[in-house]
Amino acid sequence: MAVVTMAAAFRRPDALMSRIGAWAGEMAVDYSVVSAVRRSDALDPEVSAPIADCDGVLVLDGSPAHFVSAVKATALLEAIVGAHGRGSDIVWSGAAAAAVCASMVDDRGSALTVGLGLHDGIVVAAGWEGWPRDRRLRLWRMVPESVLFMALESGAAVCSTAGPEVLASSSSPGDWTVLGGAVEARRGGTAVTLENWQPATP
Repeated sequence: MAVVTMAAAFRRPDALMSRIGAWAGEMAVDYSVVSAVRRSDALDPEVSAPIADCDGVLVLDGSPAHFVSAVKATALLEAIVGAHGRGSDIVWSGAAAAAVCASMVDDRGSALTVGLGLHDGIVVAAGWEGWPRDRRLRLWRMVPESVLFMALESGAAVCSTAGPEVLASSSSPGDWTVLGGAVEARRGGTAVTLENWQPATP
């Protein structure tokens, strides 16, 4: 697993890495750190090289605005997208999940701004339990009716069930399942239900 620190650059990634190291030790997971904190790091192919040898990529939570400005049109983003295309699991943690959407939720003011555009059909908001009701209502009104809006509380996770070529533009609730935690989903101003993930039966 490759762990990308870019979004967490100004939010003590060292503390997060300590927790990830402990988790990886308990789960016997090998991991490599892609230590990128600024755009010059993201532009350097050597920094993102470990991603090519990993079966999964974890992008740490942090600032979506910094993440977008630092990785847009860089070798780092190309490496992550390439890994997804090869079938690797990509985990966008917290605000990083908002950043990969075409319309990104800016956690500084709850407005929609321009994201990386990897997913045109969804809008993601993280840490939903901490949003006051007025901010929630304002964001609901901003989200286009044609996209799927997913609001995740801390600790919640959703998983895509379609291939990369479908997910790039899909807004179908059927292309996502809930791995755990509380997730609120809406499309066209109406609440929709995401299925809960079920392990495959032998």
